[in-house]
Amino acid sequence: MSISTASLAFAFIALLLIALVVLLLLRHFLPIRSTPAYVLVPIFLALFLPVSVILLLPIDLASSLRTEDEATRGIWFILPLLGEYIDSGYRTPKDRFIHSLRSNGRYQLIVFALAVAGLVYVFLQNGFAGTSVKALVMA
Repeated sequence: MSISTASLAFAFIALLLIALVVLLLLRHFLPIRSTPAYVLVPIFLALFLPVSVILLLPIDLASSLRTEDEATRGIWFILPLLGEYIDSGYRTPKDRFIHSLRSNGRYQLIVFALAVAGLVYVFLQNGFAGTSVKALVMA
């Protein structure tokens, strides 16, 4: 077995094991047969992706070097939208989607504002130097 085959086998087995554990957790806490798929799939992904992030990051980096697959890149954008869409209290799909976009936009704006505030703080404390920005980004 070559190194790449062994690492692929390990990643495949590890992802299957993680998926099995997530499905068992879902089975324990949710009635799987009566739960709609538009609720079950985002919950599965919301549990599966954070648990498997240690495996997904190297796999994603390795696969992005080989091909330009546009279909798999949108999941990091769609998952938060689906979460807010399900939690929305509105009845119509249009209102739910607009609420989801507003909530996620508000969150991204808060994160951006905190990043800018952190950058200003680092500049005030350490002066305008590239090494201080590099240290902030690495932290």
